[in-house]
Amino acid sequence: MIKITHFDHISTASENQEREIDLFTNFFGFQIRTEWHSDEGFYGVGFNVPGKDRVGWELLVPDNNESFLTGFLKKNKGPGIHHVSMQIPSAEEAIQNLESLNIQPVITKGEGHHNVYLHPKRGGAGLLFQLFEGEAWNNPDLPEPTFKKNINSVGIKRIHHLAQAVIDEASVEARYEKLFGYKSVMRGPRKTSNEFVTNVLETQTKEIHWELISSINDDSFIKKFLNERGEGPHHVTFIVNDWKQAMRACKNREIEPFEFYENTINNSKYIECFLHPRDMAGMLVQLVWEEKEGIWI
Repeated sequence: MIKITHFDHISTASENQEREIDLFTNFFGFQIRTEWHSDEGFYGVGFNVPGKDRVGWELLVPDNNESFLTGFLKKNKGPGIHHVSMQIPSAEEAIQNLESLNIQPVITKGEGHHNVYLHPKRGGAGLLFQLFEGEAWNNPDLPEPTFKKNINSVGIKRIHHLAQAVIDEASVEARYEKLFGYKSVMRGPRKTSNEFVTNVLETQTKEIHWELISSINDDSFIKKFLNERGEGPHHVTFIVNDWKQAMRACKNREIEPFEFYENTINNSKYIECFLHPRDMAGMLVQLVWEEKEGIWI
């Protein structure tokens, strides 16, 4: 198992920097932490995200048609989640762990970081993993930044989880447990649906949850997703502070939430809905409000 010291960030790629900065800062309420230009052919923006665990966000934008991001955007048919990034104490140990499982990583060095990449088709189940040795971009040892109150944002409290659509959630769970020490904490058909099974994993650092979703029948939306796009990121879930504020923010931006669901567990209510990728930088976004923290999952 690879030792993980911090789940650092989720990264999205887009061709439109101005539009996505507006989305992330004004709608999500993120805070720009840093901006840079890479000689690898892209612009980058790092964001602080509300939440005591300091899991951050990153935006990557190609600056020319030869950039690796241009190829990603073409294959992805637009913007979307590009990779996730986790801090590790030893790149060499990570490489040894991967090779022991017959997984050949991609290795790069630069700017104080030793990077080990797990390819989407070689162990990542359709998602690129960046494992890096070096200083965290979103240092968990620093105090949580102060965020200005923004009545126009959805009022995010924290990132809850990233969900992956996979062909066989049980085999991916076993792989992620061997690789990263992820542990299943909830598994079963979602809600009253007979369309798919969900497997929620607790990550090694417990800073974020992970969800694996597999189809139960050939008519499910997950099966259609897999047929069209293959395995990969399906949605990202945020916990919000105030449901009315979140819905007001959606209305102000003319965003129409869908798939509303409400339930009560141990006398405490939670509400959830989804926001379409066309409005969310290519991501399917789930918003959740909990009457009592932790009742949802």
